[in-house]
Amino acid sequence: MLKTGLTVVAGGLLSALISTNSFAESSTIKQLPVTAIHPTQPAVGYGEILYKVARYQANPHSLFDSFCENNGAGKVRHFDAHSQIATPASFSCQAADGTYPQAVKSAVIAPDHQVYLTDGHHTISEFRRIAGDHDFRFSVRITNDLSQLPNMAAFWQWMVQHNQTWLNDPAGNSVQPANLPQQVSMQTMQDDTYRSVLYFLRSVAYKKPKNAPPFLEFYLGDWLRHHQPATAADLKTEQGYAAYLARAASALTAADGSQHSTSSPTSPTLDQLGKMAKVNQRKLAKLSVKGGKLAVMFSEMPSSS
Repeated sequence: MLKTGLTVVAGGLLSALISTNSFAESSTIKQLPVTAIHPTQPAVGYGEILYKVARYQANPHSLFDSFCENNGAGKVRHFDAHSQIATPASFSCQAADGTYPQAVKSAVIAPDHQVYLTDGHHTISEFRRIAGDHDFRFSVRITNDLSQLPNMAAFWQWMVQHNQTWLNDPAGNSVQPANLPQQVSMQTMQDDTYRSVLYFLRSVAYKKPKNAPPFLEFYLGDWLRHHQPATAADLKTEQGYAAYLARAASALTAADGSQHSTSSPTSPTLDQLGKMAKVNQRKLAKLSVKGGKLAVMFSEMPSSS
């Protein structure tokens, strides 16, 4: 994905990799303002985020449970009608932040000493949507401290080599790291509609493999973009969205599973991405029933405009 400007000193990279391997084993938890966490991809799926936000707003207990869990603090212990995730004193979790490190989203430290998220862009975007303009502290699990790499070009070289970044915009065009947004949120990141489509098609047209390739939904989204493209009109109404999901599910399950998901011969094949042999019609239909995921998502849509 990165073609130029990412040369790296082999010796420096090797020594850094040796140190970061041991660093990762310690599951270091770092808590910082959510506005200080940088993305490693340009876009998220707004549809998925809006659906999750609507669910949280309808069930505050699940919101605080999720917030506590994602901070490695177990489930929520206490909250009330006045509790806000941006006000830590207004609720409590079962344990201290970081108690359960494997539940915390992963991130790395770059040579600029900033934290770059490698998992959880949608989760953070959901919490930020709920918190409005209010900042709040959030935990990340540092898997690699790459601050000893010689420069940011070397950092992004490492990120690409280790499949820790997705440098393509919603149209499938490559993005330079310098052009990535500075924060993780719907307000700063672009909308990749296919990323949301793949969220709704999970267990309908594909099942996430046990050892799934990184960025599975983005790869499948790229395949849909070229083989079953959607128009803005297709996704404007709940009925249109449901009809497109049916077409996309049929196209994906009918495709040759050995074909690569993108034009690159090194990209995962559809089979490697969990393509199903046939559409799960029951789960597809469930998306459109009263109270289904599409109805919930569209109930939140007006406030997103």
